[in-house]
Amino acid sequence: MRITLISGADGTAFARDLAAALAPSDELTVVAPIVGDHWSAWLKACPDLDGLLGAPGVPTTFAVADQLAAINYSPAWQRVSDQAVAARLVRTELVGTGYSLSEATLAAATRAGLPYRVLPMSDDRAELRVVVDGEEPHAIHLGEYLAAPGAHSPTETVLVAEAWTVSPSVVDQLRATDVLVLGPSSRTLAIDPVLRTPGLLDALPSTVPVLVVDHDDTAPADLVRVAGLRADDPGAAEHVPADAAAVAELVRRVVAS
Repeated sequence: MRITLISGADGTAFARDLAAALAPSDELTVVAPIVGDHWSAWLKACPDLDGLLGAPGVPTTFAVADQLAAINYSPAWQRVSDQAVAARLVRTELVGTGYSLSEATLAAATRAGLPYRVLPMSDDRAELRVVVDGEEPHAIHLGEYLAAPGAHSPTETVLVAEAWTVSPSVVDQLRATDVLVLGPSSRTLAIDPVLRTPGLLDALPSTVPVLVVDHDDTAPADLVRVAGLRADDPGAAEHVPADAAAVAELVRRVVAS
């Protein structure tokens, strides 16, 4: 079976558990949002991809972040682990030499020996900004807002994108998938941005079963409020509890029916 899971970094543990509950012949692919992406110290940062690509059991260290902070080079909200810095170094080099973000991400997942494939929702730039109140309203990066949501009063969100569309790799994945699973992941920061990617839902056959994993939105309440109405679930979606083994069993049943 081919299973497609839409999730951000907050669904990494579920993705690992779901992969472990599937049969060896099954293929799990995670499609992740890129609205939190940015450039930091000349490196392409993709927080959701970084989280999903992280190898379990590897001790987390922050030597590079500590050194950057010591010389007052980067803002606190851009502090990441050495492991994330390594992933960004490889990604930046591959993208800089002509590989797409999808190709660079698939290569990283393979090298990490992950039990699932990872794809960004788009190969284009699509970054979210949050407009906040102050002496004058101004837009800040999503990551800066999430680092201290209580310090800001958001009024709206703005997507920074010149022209963006679903990646060819995700189109191929959706056309071939046997079932689509949404979450468990933030509806505001992960599920909805992926579902709203231009061309994505057009690539999903209407006959593909859709499972929506129950999950409380982890985004700050003020951000959920200004983000507006949630995107509609595609097809005749069925809600399921956030239990990877139960989801894997249900996937087998709906595909077999």
